[in-house]
Amino acid sequence: MLADSEMIVPGCTRWPEFLSELGRAHRCRGTTEHARAVLSRMPGVDVEGSLRELARLGATCDCMIELDLSSMATSLSA
Repeated sequence: MLADSEMIVPGCTRWPEFLSELGRAHRCRGTTEHARAVLSRMPGVDVEGSLRELARLGATCDCMIELDLSSMATSLSA
């Protein structure tokens, strides 16, 4: 991980940007391939670290990130 790279996880300031882009995927394929692609296009992001943390939170595919973790982010900001 680079010193200036950022993890994208629920509650971080760029989480809404990430979810907006992830939501443009047509369907989940049971992988995190869309999440990886979105994170790769976001400057300054630790892609692998973010995916590891999202998996640790229980999101093992794109739709779990979008559906399950988006509600987690809402509760963190409340």
